[in-house]
Amino acid sequence: MTDEEILAVVFAMIGQETGMPASEMTAEMTASDVPGWDSLAHIRILLEIGARLGVSIDVEKTYGAATVGDLVPIARESRRERGFGAAE
Repeated sequence: MTDEEILAVVFAMIGQETGMPASEMTAEMTASDVPGWDSLAHIRILLEIGARLGVSIDVEKTYGAATVGDLVPIARESRRERGFGAAE
C-alpha cells in the first residue's frame, strides 16, 4: 500500500467521522482545521483507520502529529510492524 493510498484512507475516515468531504482535505491540514475533530473524534478516526488498514495504531504516537499527513508514516509503521509490506 502506498503512502497516497494510506492518505486516502485517512481522508476517508476523517470525513466519515466529521462529515468533511475528502475533496476538501489536504495533508497539511491540522485537526483544528477540521470542524468536529475533537479528542473523541481523534480516537474514533484512529480506530477506523486501524480497522481499514488491519492494524492497531498507538494513539500516543499520534500526539506528535502536527498535520493530517503526519498520520501516514505512523499508519505505515503500524502496517510494517504487523507484517504488511509496501507491495501488497
